[in-house]
Amino acid sequence: MGSADRKDETPEERESRLRSMAMHFGGRMVERRDFREAVLERMQANLPGFPPEHYETELDAALARIDEAQVGVMVRREQKIAEARELDVLNAVFALHYFNQRFSGHVGEYGLGRINLIEALGDLYSRKQITEAAKRSDALIEEGIRMGIGPWNHEADMAHLRRAHPGFRDRALSDALDWGHLIHR
Repeated sequence: MGSADRKDETPEERESRLRSMAMHFGGRMVERRDFREAVLERMQANLPGFPPEHYETELDAALARIDEAQVGVMVRREQKIAEARELDVLNAVFALHYFNQRFSGHVGEYGLGRINLIEALGDLYSRKQITEAAKRSDALIEEGIRMGIGPWNHEADMAHLRRAHPGFRDRALSDALDWGHLIHR
């Protein structure tokens, strides 16, 4: 939608676009990919017509929303780590590795990055155990994703994964399989 297509835009639609833009650029600031001054200039260039202080107000509000969201994300990450620490090495590593692969690169993570497996589990298991479990987790995730291409036969697929990847709990097998079906639907 070009600027010519937006001439009929209502004030509410312009405000909504500004809020969305502020969240996008605020996320880039939090991830240290942009500076405040550059962001404000781009917001004004991409959506002109608001008073300069309005861009600043919207950016500040977006940064506050991002801070709130980060708290929620950090709580979720800490819960994942606590849950993983209750499992055996293979399933603990899978739980965190799967979370990293599937969710940690999302915009909603706001620059928090991946959970470091050694930091999260290194006091319970050796680096060698964690590395080996990560390799096995990768193999399970890859096979689960490949299996998502075919027809949905959950019980047969789970039986296959149980045989091919012994030691993983059904939750891990199901997570890998569900991800494959999600990707290929």
